[in-house]
Amino acid sequence: MKKFTKNEVSEILLSTILVVGFLTIAVAAPNAVQLFKYFDPKNTKDKWKIKRSILRLEESKFIKKRVVAGEEQYILTETGKVRAMRYHLFSMKIAKQPKWDGLWRIVMFDVPEDKRTARLAINLALKKLGCVQYQKSVFITPYPCAQEVDFVGKCFDARHHLRLITAKEIDGADKIKKSFGL
Repeated sequence: MKKFTKNEVSEILLSTILVVGFLTIAVAAPNAVQLFKYFDPKNTKDKWKIKRSILRLEESKFIKKRVVAGEEQYILTETGKVRAMRYHLFSMKIAKQPKWDGLWRIVMFDVPEDKRTARLAINLALKKLGCVQYQKSVFITPYPCAQEVDFVGKCFDARHHLRLITAKEIDGADKIKKSFGL
């Protein structure tokens, strides 16, 4: 098995459950390698690392166990969904178009002071997605990003505070074009 940190194992497990909806665990079974294709456990020690990560996630209340047809299944709790979405968010990027359509996507947000943490996180998330800061709470990108903006809003329970505008012209376009290599 490739060397993974505890956080990487947890991130992969939570992301898998987020995408699939649940995770059936049969770590001792020979076909478990198929289930854990990211880990490819080769021996008992590797399988135990995975099981230990699952137990840690359960103790942290990110996942909960249920038994279905004699098999252990793990599903995300609400806290686990938030954590998994945030893991997923920070690995996302806005896809570049082969040919720019000449439109700017402007993302604005006005998150209230009582959600200051969400405001800071949205700011960081938009930068990580590849947007350029245009003003304090205004970001810009030349690429379509509606799904990514929706996901960011959902992650921080602030979608109703985010606005997405598509514009043909903006002030300072030359400088921003340079940022994106256009």
